[in-house]
Amino acid sequence: MRVSWLLLSIWLVANANAASASTRLYEDMSVLTSPKHQGREAGSPNPNITAQFLYERFQNLGIKVNYQSFEFKSGFFSKKLGHNVIATLPCTVEQCGKKLVITAHYDHLGGRENSFYAGANDNATGTAALLAIAEVLKEQTRFSDIIFLASDAEEKGLYGAKHYVSETDTSLYALNINLDMLAINNRNTLYALHDKKAKKYIEQFKQQENPFKVFSTSSQFRLHKKLNDNRINWHKASDHYAFSLKKIPYIYFGMGIDDKHHTKKDTLDNMNFERYQTVVESISDFIVSLAKVPLDSTN
Repeated sequence: MRVSWLLLSIWLVANANAASASTRLYEDMSVLTSPKHQGREAGSPNPNITAQFLYERFQNLGIKVNYQSFEFKSGFFSKKLGHNVIATLPCTVEQCGKKLVITAHYDHLGGRENSFYAGANDNATGTAALLAIAEVLKEQTRFSDIIFLASDAEEKGLYGAKHYVSETDTSLYALNINLDMLAINNRNTLYALHDKKAKKYIEQFKQQENPFKVFSTSSQFRLHKKLNDNRINWHKASDHYAFSLKKIPYIYFGMGIDDKHHTKKDTLDNMNFERYQTVVESISDFIVSLAKVPLDSTN
């Protein structure tokens, strides 16, 4: 009888923790897409309300966090400031592998409180996932430093990610995982574009029991064919390109073509939150598995 009660208690705690994580994920999505954040446009002199929110969330998780400000071109003759938010979970063992950097851009197209681009899928989904993954990883033994880069000014030209890689020793990195547009649609498929050096990692992800289909490739041609759309250069479409230029292996997780992309219909109400949540949980499990062994670059 005692064993049965013990098992029941463990089950109840696990379910309570899962429900709590789901609530926080939804709350983070709600905040990021709210009128108060006015579409999260880059270019403010100081860290904007979204950058401050992310800073405080990481800080409240007990994770070391800092801002990284940079200039970027705005128009032909002017410049503006962007502000990355960088949180770090250090390696917890003596023999550490190379670093893992997880990226998600938090900026979007902006607007005003009464008329703005919410950017739920692009890219509140990746940004909220960053926080959820950090919360899980802080409790784990880690064989590598894990960096969470919430980048700014991606929509303007990947400026935040480009600045980050220009300011760090890229030889210390094993892998970049970039999260951009994770709200999978009725195809129930998560797309994983990777460079050839990251193939062993994506094969590990595909061996998980994921509650959705996974299409992975290092070939842009194959991805174009699968999506029946060749308008987008997916290798250059998001922050993973900045790491690719520095020869850091990458995996880019996304949902492919979104007909609401860069429209005011990209809202939390218009995405399937339950499917999105399963994606976050699966990617989180994958990253936890990567953290449990020393990572080494295949460069």
